[in-house]
Amino acid sequence: MLKIDIIGQLLVIASMLLYIVFTPSSVYTSSLLTLFILGFWQFFNGLIEAVFYRNKTRQKYIFIAIFYIVGLVTLTSVNNFYTAEVSGFMEVFSIFYFIVGALGFAGWYFYQTYKELENSNHHPRSFWDYEF
Repeated sequence: MLKIDIIGQLLVIASMLLYIVFTPSSVYTSSLLTLFILGFWQFFNGLIEAVFYRNKTRQKYIFIAIFYIVGLVTLTSVNNFYTAEVSGFMEVFSIFYFIVGALGFAGWYFYQTYKELENSNHHPRSFWDYEF
């Protein structure tokens, strides 16, 4: 399951990077779309591992991710779903909360998956030694 998880994450990230290389004018849109897809992938894969495999790290991730999503929904509703003019501080805070939070969660989850895969029965010397 960890191998499928890390391969899926790498495919999402690689597709975003390729899309950015070939269409640099849409960096912002493709980055937001990739963060959404990567977050969706990680959340539901983490949910599967937390429920069915009783993975403690994934259980913590799901608990914290739910609070993050509640915070994001709260920020969105406080800002009238961004249909009205948003004040300077709230706009900066919302962008910081979304981007830094999403990148932080994605990076932490990817690192945990890689670390768990590395600590499994097969002990490769590098990423390229993994048997996929």
